[in-house]
Amino acid sequence: MDQQQMKVLLAGNSATRSPALRKWLRNHQCQYQLADSFEKTCRLLCETAFDLVLCQYELRDRAAFPLLDWLEGTHTSLMLSSPSTKAARWLPVIEQGTRCVDRPLLRTRDLPSALEKLQNTLIKEFRQEKEIPEQPLQRVGAS
Repeated sequence: MDQQQMKVLLAGNSATRSPALRKWLRNHQCQYQLADSFEKTCRLLCETAFDLVLCQYELRDRAAFPLLDWLEGTHTSLMLSSPSTKAARWLPVIEQGTRCVDRPLLRTRDLPSALEKLQNTLIKEFRQEKEIPEQPLQRVGAS
């Protein structure tokens, strides 16, 4: 992204152990951090504003469901993974702070195109923010 990289939090085994996902993030110049537990995920969310959280639904210390309430109303997107016998499935549940629990499941092979779409949306918004002309400050004086 122009002067700003997409920040991604990978939480849980299905996200953190995916070499293909981490390669995609590096190739697209995304910053990412890893968390292996709900506690560490919460700690990192307190410290950093992430654009995207890719999280396994069942973390080692508890389910990740409370993240929906946490991230609703922020600019962050959240995708939860569910394990399956063949490969993880990803469910978008928050898109840039808005709940979207009606979205279809994504297969792991479809994840890169979904990430590409999110990154392009963020780039577009970043460019629009830069184009907004700054208003000169008005002086407030005592009468």
